[in-house]
Amino acid sequence: MVANILVAHGMRKGDQNKALGEFIDSLLQDETYAYELAFIESEEKSVENTIINLIEKGETQFKVVPLLIFSAMHYIVDIPEMLRNIKQAHPNITYEISAPLGTHPYMVDLVEQRINDVDIKEESDVAVVLIAHGSFSYTKAHDELKEFSTKLKQDKPIYCRTLYGDITFKNDLNQLSRQYRHLIVVPMFLYDGRLVNKVKGLISEMDIANELHMTPSINFDPILKSIIRERLKELTAVSYTHLTLPTNREV
Repeated sequence: MVANILVAHGMRKGDQNKALGEFIDSLLQDETYAYELAFIESEEKSVENTIINLIEKGETQFKVVPLLIFSAMHYIVDIPEMLRNIKQAHPNITYEISAPLGTHPYMVDLVEQRINDVDIKEESDVAVVLIAHGSFSYTKAHDELKEFSTKLKQDKPIYCRTLYGDITFKNDLNQLSRQYRHLIVVPMFLYDGRLVNKVKGLISEMDIANELHMTPSINFDPILKSIIRERLKELTAVSYTHLTLPTNREV
């Protein structure tokens, strides 16, 4: 048997993990595969506890799908380290880690829809700003965001920005708002939660000159169900994936 593990970020305190679990269960209720939801941040449903519980029930092969948009620290360092530690204690297990969600072609379709759903009568003088999580140290996520933007079929200028890191929107979103009459801002986050609220709060403190249109985030769109299914299919679960840290590049 192969066990499917979906790994979300989560939080150690509060009810967010429970609410997130309910959202994911609702999203995947018609899927035919079984899965366990684990959290990077959790006292009870941590990745370690979830997998060890399954090992004690006889599972030895694991497909791991991180519910993360791009490849920053949690994807590159934290999840692989957790799995290596488990394998060190249980050398008979095998595992594979899927690619992040945001690099799947279906995600392009979803963001295209978010942009096209914005009703702006004036088609000219409009730009799109994609805002992802970002990182100061693991800039592969920035590269993935930029590559993602090149796949969008838009005749509008597209700017790649982040919440954290060197390309944060805090550097120049106010200047961009003076260059265009309309900015369509797409939050590249799993759902409209704490981080999206943080983005909105920071934007509200900026001197935005013209119209800013904030779209919903990914928000557990049905397309996400297809992406998770495809990520699971890509994995063979016959050997564990060894991830090496990429060389940081300037963005």
